[in-house]
Amino acid sequence: MNSNKLSSILNRIFHILFFILFGIVYVGILCTGYENNKLGYSSTERTCVIVFSFVLLLVLGSVYIRLLTYNNQSKLRSKPKISDKQVVIFIFASVGVLLVLQLLTGYFLQMNPVTDMQYIERYSRDFASTGNFDLIQKDCGEGSVYLIRYPNNFALVFLLSAVYRLCTLVFGYVPSLVPVIINAFAINISVLLTVFTARKIFGNRRAVFVLLLCFLFAPFYTYVPYYYTDSLSMPFCIGAIYLFVLAVGSEKKIQKYVLFAVSGILVFLGYKLKGSLIILLAAVLIYVFLKMNIKQVLCIALAVIAGFGSIGAIYTVAFNSMGIVTEEQSDRYEYPYTHWIMMGLKGLGHYNLKDSNYTDSFKSKAEKQDANIKEIKNRIEKFGPDGLTEHIFNKAVWTWEDGTYYISHHIEDCKRENILHSFVLTKGENHLYFFVYSNGFQLLLIFLMLMSILKGCKDPYVNILTLFKGIIFAAFIFFLIWETRSRYLYNFTPLFMLVAVDGLDFIVSAMKRPVKTISAKRRKQA
Repeated sequence: MNSNKLSSILNRIFHILFFILFGIVYVGILCTGYENNKLGYSSTERTCVIVFSFVLLLVLGSVYIRLLTYNNQSKLRSKPKISDKQVVIFIFASVGVLLVLQLLTGYFLQMNPVTDMQYIERYSRDFASTGNFDLIQKDCGEGSVYLIRYPNNFALVFLLSAVYRLCTLVFGYVPSLVPVIINAFAINISVLLTVFTARKIFGNRRAVFVLLLCFLFAPFYTYVPYYYTDSLSMPFCIGAIYLFVLAVGSEKKIQKYVLFAVSGILVFLGYKLKGSLIILLAAVLIYVFLKMNIKQVLCIALAVIAGFGSIGAIYTVAFNSMGIVTEEQSDRYEYPYTHWIMMGLKGLGHYNLKDSNYTDSFKSKAEKQDANIKEIKNRIEKFGPDGLTEHIFNKAVWTWEDGTYYISHHIEDCKRENILHSFVLTKGENHLYFFVYSNGFQLLLIFLMLMSILKGCKDPYVNILTLFKGIIFAAFIFFLIWETRSRYLYNFTPLFMLVAVDGLDFIVSAMKRPVKTISAKRRKQA
């Protein structure tokens, strides 16, 4: 963008708008949160969440300040400064420990596939033994059209099918823990990329603090047994961001644009696993428009879009050449995007069977879309301005309040019951502890993100944190419109960590200013 002044104005407007909207949701969680989840939580239990969140802020804030001042203290005590190499070794060793804990959690919380996972497992395991996807057409002839109706899950089927086929060729069968192990590595790699992104942006000490947050973040353990698109898309999300950060900082022209292109490739792969990740592409293009001059904007945009588009074209050609689904079947059974917008305008905006049956009752994709649009208009008219505002507010609070990311509902059909289930499952006798911890942590993340957004209101300079907050804001708006559930936010959680650390840094810096002022006055008086 040619005008730095205009860029700063637009950036400040963005931060102010985000702060107001996100702040309303935060206050909503404090005042009415957890009342719509039908689990019977009381205002007392909500108070426990709020108190725990505050205590966690004090504890983590103290740890953060200690990390920031460690090197200065070590110099005074003649201790050697910790080198970059030692920090990297520590990060890898810690992530290795985290992986062991994740694998253990995945084993003990292992579940039998339910809902969508039943279909994905069925087709992936059939491919492992037959080497083809003929079962999809066979099921279609018998009235089961899941993948044709929801083609967004084909990428996950292809991923698991390839791994399952390899296992079958090597071992003769597919061990039940294989997908859990894949998921553990996906989440673990995401953690590693998050820490290295923090290291690139903030430096070693803050990167170590991000690592601590990841260790304390319960969903990085509890999601291991649930090997679905929410977690398996995460490494592509944070991977694309990490490569983008490296590209921005690279001084080698060829390397820079190769990294931009590969970042675009990862965005596409993540998008095929989880459609909401398309917002990364939009956020990146807006960021470079605000940050760079016109020539740089064009070059970077072309590189990212070239990476995204080239792998997209290859995927489309490869998929069509396999002939898994006919055009007639797609037209008859596939749901248009308007279906999910329609579902987002009912109740709390989550999936409901009646809406699915309604869309399915029409015979073509065009008819489905027309019917959806008609129903969308009807629902908006019935809401009216006040009702629609209330609906969006309740929907946003319900989506963002849940620090468990809805995992308790997805792993209820467990393979081996143990003490962990008494905490994680809603029917467990110790579930309240898990509820308070997870939601208290989530409340803290939202508060710290709010502080980072406030920092952007005060200092409108466009930096890489602007991109991260732009992606979170895009997700926030997207799920106000789309069908929603807290687990749909899961693949964005690495960004929550990074922005939260920036928010904590803003709080600590703000606290230091009065202390420095008082110290300066005392020195003058002395």
